Amino acid sequence: MQKLLLVIIGLALLGFGGYRQFAGAGTSAADQARCEQLVRDQNGSDAEALALLLPKCSDVGMVAMMDAQTAGDDPQAAARRISAANQGDLIAHLLDWTMIGAGLVALAAAAVIARRRA
Repeated sequence: MQKLLLVIIGLALLGFGGYRQFAGAGTSAADQARCEQLVRDQNGSDAEALALLLPKCSDVGMVAMMDAQTAGDDPQAAARRISAANQGDLIAHLLDWTMIGAGLVALAAAAVIARRRA
């Protein structure tokens, strides 16, 4: 019973943390689209700049930077906005990896229990 509970908890944590880390986390589709439009508006037909900047719109820091430019923030306010976005992203990644690690630990504990009983 204890082994089964650990396996269920381990798989749930591993699955949810993995989903959030690799499929669910990051910028929203609306934020990314807004960032891409702002990049296009600022760089017009400069293909090199567009090729360099558009892929970065999936990063929360880039979205915050483009929003700061659009809002006309001074350098300090822009830096605070970018820092806050990056800090939130870092905390989300740490939480995701903590869930993945806890899931692996629960699965390892279930394996140890199963080995002891065998």
